[in-house]
This record gives sequence, C-alpha cells and structure tokens, in this order.
Amino acid sequence: MNPATIFAVFMALLAYSCIAGGEMLMKVGISWLGWRGPKTSAYFRSRRLWVAGLVLANLYGIPSAVALKYLPPHIVGAFSGWVVVLLVILSHRVLGEPLTRNDGLFAFLFVVGFVFLNLLDRAPGDTAGASSALWGISLLPVAVFGMGFARGLPKRSRAVLFGAVAGMSAGLMVVFLRLLVLEFGFDVARYFSSAYLYLYVFFALLSLAALQLALKKAGMIQTASLKYSTNILYPFLAAPLVFQTQLSWLHWALAALIVFSVVRLIRHR
Repeated sequence: MNPATIFAVFMALLAYSCIAGGEMLMKVGISWLGWRGPKTSAYFRSRRLWVAGLVLANLYGIPSAVALKYLPPHIVGAFSGWVVVLLVILSHRVLGEPLTRNDGLFAFLFVVGFVFLNLLDRAPGDTAGASSALWGISLLPVAVFGMGFARGLPKRSRAVLFGAVAGMSAGLMVVFLRLLVLEFGFDVARYFSSAYLYLYVFFALLSLAALQLALKKAGMIQTASLKYSTNILYPFLAAPLVFQTQLSWLHWALAALIVFSVVRLIRHR
C-alpha cells in the first residue's frame, strides 16, 4: 500500500471507531429514554452519556470523507464490520461481558477479509454515473421502510425489514459521501449546493429511525446482524452500478467472509 492508502485505511478505522464508541455510550446511557419517576442525578448522567454518544457517532462523517478521497465506497463500507469487533471488545471492558475463543477467531477472519480486500483494491475508480441505478438503489430502502408498516405483518418480519433499512441507508451514506468528495473534493462549502448532501442527511435520519424501530421489535443481536450485513453489502451493490467498478468473484468472496465474521461475532450474544 502507498502512504495515501495507509492514511485512508487509518481514517476509515477512525470513522467507524467513532460509531462504535458512540453506540457504546448510547447503550450505557439508554436508561434516560422512557425514564419513570423523579429525574434524579442518574437520569441526567444517562442523558449526557447518550447525547455524547450520539454526537460522537455522527462525527464519523469527517474521517470517512477523508478515507473516501483515496478508497472506493465498497472498501470503506466494509470497514463497518470494525464497529462489531470494537463493540465486542468494549462490551467486555465496559459492561463486563465475557469473551470467548470464537470471538478471537471471527475477529481474526474479519481482519483477514478486509486486509485482503484493501490489497485487492489499490486505487479507487474516479467515475460516477448511471443516475437511474443510483436512484433505484436509493428508493429501495425507502420502499422497504414503507413495507415495514404494512398491516398484519408479524413483529419479527417488521424487525427484519427495519434492520435491513438501517443497514442499507448507512451504506448509502457512504455512497453519497463518495459522490460529494468526487465532485467537490474537500471544499465543504460547495457541498450545500449539491443534492447529494441532503440525500446523505436524509439517509442518516432514515437509518437512525429504522434502527430504533427494529430495536423495539427485536433484540440487539438480530438487529445488529441485519444492519451491519446490509451496511457492508450495499456499497458493493453500488460499486458496479454507480461507479462502474469491476468487481471479481474474489471481491464478493471476501465480502461474504466479512459478513460471515460479523454475523458470527454478534450471533451468540
């Protein structure tokens, strides 16, 4: 890897570390939501932790934009599995959850997957087009979100749909951020003139809303499995359709290894 790619990998890891730290803070402070009874110091402490976590998680866009200057979106999207690896470690250190031998194995497989994926893709493509494909993959999570409110749908099915929407929307955030960087570089002031910025914000809010709805219908294990699997795979779907990136069977095999490792890390918890 050249120095620019190494720097981009570091920024991608930093971006998703912000999400992991933010989600852990929100989990520790979640008790303030739906609080009953008098608002004691514990309530305000929990609220501060939750808000701090929300802010930290949303800082991810800054290092992510830097990473997307040098890495294609399907590579940066694959780093979202790093959130799961960090959450396993933080759950052990902060919440006292035990680690198992399998945790080390699947964390290792994840690392192997994204290291080889980065070695396989040495430079990002610099073209973007196929606007019809872009709108198609953008409308899909919106349509699935609407399906989640269909009458008579079992609770588990709603959780599956909302969890998938949370992941697809997070994957689209990477795609739109890459489009912004391709078009304007780091001239952030010009981002406000582009529809891509507002689509990025829209899908950030949709991901957050869908995640909360999924968590109300199912546990964290099922929701996280769906969210991070689709979060990884959606930029892979966008790569050939939007960025004209040629993906080989090896790309898809490594993506499958990453998804498998992420799901297995979460599944037994």
